Amino acid sequence: MSGLISWGPFAIQVGLLAVIAAVLTAIIAVRWLSRTHGASAKEAAELLQNAAFISFIVWKFGHVLFAPSVVWDRPLALLMMNGGTREAGLAVTAAIVYLAVKLRRNSIPPRLFLDLMAVGAVAAVIVYAAIDWKYGRTTSLPWGLVLNDPEYRYHPVSAYTVIVACIVALLLWVRRKSSGTGELFRIAAMYMGLGLLAVSFGDVPQPSVLLLSPFQWQALVLAGVGIIFSFSMHNKGERR
Repeated sequence: MSGLISWGPFAIQVGLLAVIAAVLTAIIAVRWLSRTHGASAKEAAELLQNAAFISFIVWKFGHVLFAPSVVWDRPLALLMMNGGTREAGLAVTAAIVYLAVKLRRNSIPPRLFLDLMAVGAVAAVIVYAAIDWKYGRTTSLPWGLVLNDPEYRYHPVSAYTVIVACIVALLLWVRRKSSGTGELFRIAAMYMGLGLLAVSFGDVPQPSVLLLSPFQWQALVLAGVGIIFSFSMHNKGERR
């Protein structure tokens, strides 16, 4: 997919559009779920909205921290440049620090917060993957997509990601009445982790660490968190 979308005199980078749309979708999804859970849920939704905004700002302009000279050398470049992996890590760290500080000061039930976060994250993944299209390794499967040379087909990695996230979103919708118990977080973490791990095998090969790529390790950790959370909920239910 082209890296730039133009509409008349206006143009925007596909990656930036995908991030903005994903953040807005996550906020809408969290707001929607929080409507039926009282003041605590609305407060949690507000915190998640602020954290998403902080993450976006840090991701978009985080490169200034590593190359401050760009501010006076190429100020207009600030609007055109997007963050990379380094800035994304910094953005996540900033959001975690913000949420850690705020959650300590507010009496928001942790499981309710995790459920809201899970719904927003899954919604964001669907929108981001649908806009910022990505292709994987070559394949002989009939649904592989042709780019330039008709001799080669490629795994539609973004389509796989959207399918996985939509299935998880459907599970969350079916179980929406259990929101506030941590059930939605458990479902999202476990199945998104396993699903993204499966999707990664169709992606372009990445440098591996102990047989897996960094992304595969992240997906495995996410699935592991969901599985551990499942045992935690099961044990808590037995004690009751």
